[in-house]
Amino acid sequence: MREYSRTQNAAINTLTSSIMQIVNVILGFISRTIFIHLLSSDYLGVNSLYTNILTVLSFAELGIGNAIVFSLYKPIANHDKSKIQALMTLYKKAYQLIGGVIFALGLCVIPFMRYLIKDAPDIKENIILIYILFLLNTSVSYLYSYKKTLITANQKDYIVQLYTRAFQLIQIVLQSIFLLLTHEYIIYLIIHIVCTVGQNIVLSIKADKMYPFIAEKNDNKLSKEETNSIFDNVKALFVYKFGSVILNGTDNIIISSIINVATVGIASNYTMLMNNVTNIISGAINSLTASVGNLSVKGSKEQIRSIMHQLLMICVWLYGFIGICFFVLANEFVELWIGPKYLLDQSVVFAILFSIYINGVQYAAYTFRTTQGLFIQSRWVPMISAIINIILSVWWGKTIGLSGIFIATGISRLLTTTLVDPWLVYKNNFSKKPFEYYFKYFAESLAVVINGLIQYWLIGLVPITGWIGFFVKVIIVSITANVVFLIELGWTKDFRNLVNRVAPSFRKG
Repeated sequence: MREYSRTQNAAINTLTSSIMQIVNVILGFISRTIFIHLLSSDYLGVNSLYTNILTVLSFAELGIGNAIVFSLYKPIANHDKSKIQALMTLYKKAYQLIGGVIFALGLCVIPFMRYLIKDAPDIKENIILIYILFLLNTSVSYLYSYKKTLITANQKDYIVQLYTRAFQLIQIVLQSIFLLLTHEYIIYLIIHIVCTVGQNIVLSIKADKMYPFIAEKNDNKLSKEETNSIFDNVKALFVYKFGSVILNGTDNIIISSIINVATVGIASNYTMLMNNVTNIISGAINSLTASVGNLSVKGSKEQIRSIMHQLLMICVWLYGFIGICFFVLANEFVELWIGPKYLLDQSVVFAILFSIYINGVQYAAYTFRTTQGLFIQSRWVPMISAIINIILSVWWGKTIGLSGIFIATGISRLLTTTLVDPWLVYKNNFSKKPFEYYFKYFAESLAVVINGLIQYWLIGLVPITGWIGFFVKVIIVSITANVVFLIELGWTKDFRNLVNRVAPSFRKG
């Protein structure tokens, strides 16, 4: 297989991830439309609630995945096959155990299910059976999945993306067909499980073909020092992961317990809209992780600092653009798509985009922190963020309403991970405080706010309604928002460095 440079690998990974995610966004909209028209908002609510519950239970993963991926960067760079074999053996055993632990913990939640749902949903299926199918899908997702980590760590994430998105495409098509033919939600869930297992098996076979040495019998073991180092990181990541899943997985649970499960379903349409598009961005950024890991091993401090600033600007630009589009166009799209009864107040729309923007932009510092193995130093940050989030979400959920819950999530991240991750990266690499990074973050975010106000004013001038009017507005915002960003950010050193870095890779092909 042809070897590419770090920048070329990053470009291929990013492009592949983006294209495949766009395909799945389109198919996802088709699937969600069929789901909404054939089933009720209660089904949507149950779907979103159980997804959140299983997100919380996934803390059993312990963060061992991140720890071993970090441990793979150096042996991959040094072509140390015996070390890779030892790491993969450890990874296999760990993930088999984790899948079983998650299933066991999930079963323990069943007796408490009635406390998580304020009003019983109006659906014909048994909600416990539905939950068990969700639980089974999460548990089996850990089978055979350890091998794809080697592909990703070796800067070949575009291969994982192609297979993953292909199976998601198959899943969405099959689910939509069977939902149209049978209206049976249980079959819908079973298809998801089958596709999850199929994806992992096929990727496992692909990894064996790419790296045949991992299938060879061997007695390679990690040294005691190496094992201790990994488990020190795992222990730190367990605390980090536990806090993260509470932070990321409680919004729908709080909405369900304070308001009702139907509202979870309605809000999930908006979060799906925002997440489907931002997943294109996050997938592209995640595809850069192995390249950043390689940079952290081989690059100079000035290279690390420059690329970190460039990645921050990319995150602000992309998440800012999506946030602006969401704010000025989301309600109009939802009304045209599924009708006015599914609309949320504009304040809730802003709260959702605020939370997702804060989470998205922090990817810049987060990517550098994780690829440099700064797990122990950051282990308590998500826990603190989760505590702040729960307190504010319950308080503001009861006093302000739905928007208060989403705003609380964004504020809790802003006060913790947004500040701490760059601090740790700067301290580890540059031995100074990250005030220049904070300045760039807030100055560039101010540019997003100014741009958003301009777009809101412009869209208000467009008199055309209906789908034609919507697409006209999409074109206007897509052009003018990026022109404004180019005016605001195009003169910066980070923008020039980014252009100079990316352009040669495309000229080489």
